[in-house]
Amino acid sequence: MSNEFSIKFKVVLLGQSAVGKTSICIRFCQNEFELNQEPTIGAAFQNCLLDLGEKKVTLQIWDTAGQERYNSLTSMYYRGAKGAIIIYDVTNPDSYESAKDWVKEIRQQGSSSVKVILVANKIDLTNHSVQKTEVLKYCEKHNLLFSEVSAKNGLGVDELFYDLATDMTNQYKMDVLGENSVNYVEENKKETRNIILEENTKNQKKESGCC
Repeated sequence: MSNEFSIKFKVVLLGQSAVGKTSICIRFCQNEFELNQEPTIGAAFQNCLLDLGEKKVTLQIWDTAGQERYNSLTSMYYRGAKGAIIIYDVTNPDSYESAKDWVKEIRQQGSSSVKVILVANKIDLTNHSVQKTEVLKYCEKHNLLFSEVSAKNGLGVDELFYDLATDMTNQYKMDVLGENSVNYVEENKKETRNIILEENTKNQKKESGCC
């Protein structure tokens, strides 16, 4: 049986204006950074193909506007999303409070299976006003993934999207193909980002004691 696997996931970027949503998207998709990035109007999206070893995943990344006047429209863009990246600026406590509001919004209005990751951006700056220990406690309480990045120098950006793509792929296999249809073996996740999928044939019997 062919080991080839390809799927598209919709991912939405949420957060207050000027936290760096567009800059993170451009850094990942184009490996570029503009210091004076124009605010997003409404929403924009880019398709990015990820190579997870032998597996290919396309992320349709929706970059939403952070201005308050667009908030009523944002729900249009996160419908059907399998991943939500909620971003705050480590130098702006208000943006962290806004991020928590977005977490609540996604949990109430989004899909129950959506993967939510809270992202601290601008970690290259020294004047951090949001304490990481507080954020980690919040993430643990609300079962959130957490990541730290700098769109300016690219630190952590690739890892953010590859880790999210891996988690969404695993969830997809569990939801769509069933727990016993495929076995996952993740090897050296941080180093290689490879996923080895071993597909069961139709006549293969489940071994006793298998988890």
